[in-house]
Amino acid sequence: MILLSLFFSVSVLRNVYCIDYDKQIKEYKQKIKKSKKELVGIKTEISQKEKHIKTIKKEETSLELRLESILRILETTAAELQNIQKLIIKQQKTIEQTKNKLEIAKIETIKWKNILKNEIRFAYKQGVGRTLADDYPARIVLSSNSSADLTKKFKFLQLLAKQKLFIYLQTMQNVEDYEELKIKLESELHELMVLENKKKNTEQIFFNQKREREKLLSNVIKKRMFYEQEVGNLKDSEKMLAQLISLIEKKAKETEKQKEEERLSRIKIVNKKGYLSWPIEGEESVLKKNISASFGKQKHPELDTWIINNGIRIKSSLGQNVNAIDTGIIVFAGDFKSYGKMVIIDHSGGFYTVYGNLDKILIKEEQAVSKGDTIGIVGISLYSQDASLYFEIRRDGIPQNPLSWLK
Repeated sequence: MILLSLFFSVSVLRNVYCIDYDKQIKEYKQKIKKSKKELVGIKTEISQKEKHIKTIKKEETSLELRLESILRILETTAAELQNIQKLIIKQQKTIEQTKNKLEIAKIETIKWKNILKNEIRFAYKQGVGRTLADDYPARIVLSSNSSADLTKKFKFLQLLAKQKLFIYLQTMQNVEDYEELKIKLESELHELMVLENKKKNTEQIFFNQKREREKLLSNVIKKRMFYEQEVGNLKDSEKMLAQLISLIEKKAKETEKQKEEERLSRIKIVNKKGYLSWPIEGEESVLKKNISASFGKQKHPELDTWIINNGIRIKSSLGQNVNAIDTGIIVFAGDFKSYGKMVIIDHSGGFYTVYGNLDKILIKEEQAVSKGDTIGIVGISLYSQDASLYFEIRRDGIPQNPLSWLK
């Protein structure tokens, strides 16, 4: 009797915990409210950090555009320098050719200068360049064999002088051209030097900007990656929290459903009070007469002492079927000390029925049974030594008088 009471005490505690639906639902709602508030906070934080990421990405784009501009400038400068370099090479070849020509002209000039120098000296000795009063005409006449020879010699001298003068002038022109080319070359070399210095400065500016850009870009990328990682973590938290809210809401609905089912089950079984079938087949009047032990406080006929029965004992014949009085789930099926082989059925709504002193058990624990299903066979009572069934009805763990519930 004590062990059975202990069993139902545990069942009652479990049942009370399950029955306290309102408290559980309230706790669920509080958790849902708190979780939803946290979810809003997470979403707000995600939104703020995503804005930061957009700003950082704009900075990255700005830096990329700046670098592209620098690259275009450098490419343009490099192309210009390449063209200038080609022109310089071409000009250097021209200058080299001019130098060779000038060298030849210089040699010729020196040669003809010497010739002209000798001719001038000779002409001077012969009176060329003197006044008409000297004896130069006479010498020409005397040195000539005839007037034709004189004319010929005179024309020859004129042609010679003219030729020498042309060569001299041409040589001087070549020298002037050379000087001009030399000046031009120096100007172009100076321009090249300016451009090369410009190139170096531009390259230095570019590399400095590139280094600065890489440094800034690195910082921006690190910052963006940091925010993206945080957003990723927050989104994971958001997902987990949303799943948790969904789970709590589901449990809350299930609890509300269980509460309603429990309420309906209680109403249903309470409405059956006085109409439940007996656990043994037979006429109600005959079965009532066969009750050998009544519910409640009784005086033991042999021991002359008062005892409390939590159920009733119904005399029967050995091997008679024992049936479930209503639908339910088998929560216990086995030996239970002085109760012998015993079966306990949970009818929901906090109602249980107990069937003791069985000879055989024909069902298993967690098995669902319907009203009238055979669950065992009547056996011999250890106390009365007769074939009888011990039967109890309990509500929320409290023993009920079975006669109040049976037909």
